[in-house]
Amino acid sequence: MASIGIGVVVGAAAAAACIFLLGIVWPLGVGIGAAVGVGAGLLLAPTAPSKLEIVHATPVTVEDSLNAVLDSVTAMSNTMRRLQSRPLWANSGVDERINQLLGRVRSLAMLPELRSRKQVDGDVHMLYVIGTDYLPTVVNHAIENDRMHSSFSGASSRAQVEQNVQSLDDQLGVLSEVLDRIENDIARGKTQSIQEHAAFLKMRFEQSGTTSVLDLQQPLEAPSAHELPSNRKSE
Repeated sequence: MASIGIGVVVGAAAAAACIFLLGIVWPLGVGIGAAVGVGAGLLLAPTAPSKLEIVHATPVTVEDSLNAVLDSVTAMSNTMRRLQSRPLWANSGVDERINQLLGRVRSLAMLPELRSRKQVDGDVHMLYVIGTDYLPTVVNHAIENDRMHSSFSGASSRAQVEQNVQSLDDQLGVLSEVLDRIENDIARGKTQSIQEHAAFLKMRFEQSGTTSVLDLQQPLEAPSAHELPSNRKSE
């Protein structure tokens, strides 16, 4: 919205300069001003981020798994900062909900209680899947809908995209419940198997009547699948 305002100001200033300073007749001056304003607005408008690219990796230790989560969260946070400045998100709280979950995932991945575990157990495995597969999937759906929203001109089409984005909130709600379970496990000094976490996840999606955009078979696989390109510097 700021880019539109700046474009209007620049266009008006250009038109005034053409008419009063250069002596150009007002219809032509207004036309020049409008063209300059549109150009300025387009230059300043935030561009849509690219989809998150997922590459294969094979973390086999707790440290590698949680570091992969942190790298993924960093990439998603950078993407969300670019998305939030675009028109689709002006009247939506989904972007804030995503950022809240990213903050929770980051905090969990940094907890000494989780990092000190001797092997990749169900809690570490589930957090890895959420951080490197499930949340990136939700963010990529947000990016895809943002692009459709910016390319559609019809009000009904845009309204459908906005509804699609709002439906992602249901996915985020279920993932938040899984994070609650991991936090409770850490507080009690216990862990649950990945099968228990996966069963809860599927049950909650069935109970909510929500069609998941996620591959719910992913938690049952070995923790070796999807990691975003690493931005971590070697120490």
